[in-house]
Amino acid sequence: MGENRGVYWYLGNTVARVYFSVLTFTDVSVLFHVGQHFLKSSKTNKNKFEQGQTDEFIIEAVNIGELKKIRIGHDNKGGFAGWMLDKVEIDAPSLGKRWCFPCGRWLDKKEDDGQIERELFPVESRTEEYEKHVPYEITIHTSDVSGAGTDADVFIVLYGREIVTSQKSLCQTKKERKEKFERNMVDKFVLELEDVGDTIEKVRIGHDNSGFGAAWHLNKVEVRKLLEGSKGSRTYVFPCNRWLSRKEDDGEIVRELVPQQVTEEKVRKDGSTKTKEIKQDTLTSRQYKVHVYTGDVFRAGTDANVFVTIFGENGDTGERQLRNSETHTDKFERGHCDKFSIEAVDIGKPFKVKIRHDNSGLNASWFLDRVEVFDDDGEMYPFHCERWIGKSKDDGYGVAILLMLTFYLQGYEGDISSTSTMSTLHRSRSRESLKSGFSDTPSSLTRRKSGLDMPVFDEPSEEIYVLS
Repeated sequence: MGENRGVYWYLGNTVARVYFSVLTFTDVSVLFHVGQHFLKSSKTNKNKFEQGQTDEFIIEAVNIGELKKIRIGHDNKGGFAGWMLDKVEIDAPSLGKRWCFPCGRWLDKKEDDGQIERELFPVESRTEEYEKHVPYEITIHTSDVSGAGTDADVFIVLYGREIVTSQKSLCQTKKERKEKFERNMVDKFVLELEDVGDTIEKVRIGHDNSGFGAAWHLNKVEVRKLLEGSKGSRTYVFPCNRWLSRKEDDGEIVRELVPQQVTEEKVRKDGSTKTKEIKQDTLTSRQYKVHVYTGDVFRAGTDANVFVTIFGENGDTGERQLRNSETHTDKFERGHCDKFSIEAVDIGKPFKVKIRHDNSGLNASWFLDRVEVFDDDGEMYPFHCERWIGKSKDDGYGVAILLMLTFYLQGYEGDISSTSTMSTLHRSRSRESLKSGFSDTPSSLTRRKSGLDMPVFDEPSEEIYVLS
């Protein structure tokens, strides 16, 4: 299978056609060349190669292993062909590597040495390594109902038993989005994502509600993954048959789906294939009630958009916007309790809530008292906060409050490094490491309210953890 490489360009402007070639040494005397690629459609900018911007391209090429050199140039056509190239970065997810090729020179007939083609070499100290990605074939079936298609940015997340992939858009450009996800269409994509293992327990699929006619009726999703050793593949079928629309169904634009059917296809020694259905225990969907209590202090309410993620022992709900309060038209006002419903695949016992707002509106800062989560058995899980969330407020202890808080269930002693936290391990800490980061001295800025220890980081961080 060809390998997708993300190519990033940091540059000044040119209107000429830009091309590049990737080269690697197979031994001391042989040079292997993957061919010349013209860089046509930038993922990040409509007008590519403009001054000061970064353009990203997806290129499919054979796997040639470690990169030693690239050749990049342009055809010197157009009124302003001269080009100052800062650097090139190449990301190869299937290899788990990202290379940086500095340039910092003109490709211009009238500048520097007059060359319009340069050979660049990677800087070893700036080469990044990460966990290798694997290819997934994802097939999307849009329903055959009126208005089913969408031009919105559709994304997906895959959940294994222990590993969760990052969120990935299915289309790379706006042009591609306009050609996909039409009524009664079947669209296939190959994405390189983290390896979640041979068992996929659920997928989360949604869109950003952008574009004209964003509402989308999704029939089903199929995910095909190669088995270890490339001896076959396993295909998961995730039925949906629901709207992802702000104006239809329950107003949600994100759905969590569990597999209805799993089939395995293996290649025999004679080249023929054998297909069998795999029995797999599936998770069930549940309704979670989320009660959000705004504090009873001066100007406690917020007009910002609020988002919540609930983490449990079996996974997480993903980030959900709290849009439609069941109790108040004007939500998140002083002293109010706003009630919301979230449908998600069973996450087990909730132990953590992450809540944030986007700091929008005239009165964005918000004093959050607590959040209560109820499962569909009526079990209640309280998460106490009692502090400001916002950039313009201070908690009275000299610490700037950030836009996001993460807090744990009081008295929870279970595992907090389950599947639910795998996708954000780089930002998480264990309970012990969190506790060790604080002291009981006044300088630690620890406060206690209602019998709760509520430490905050001395240094600003992306998340603030409040431990019970």
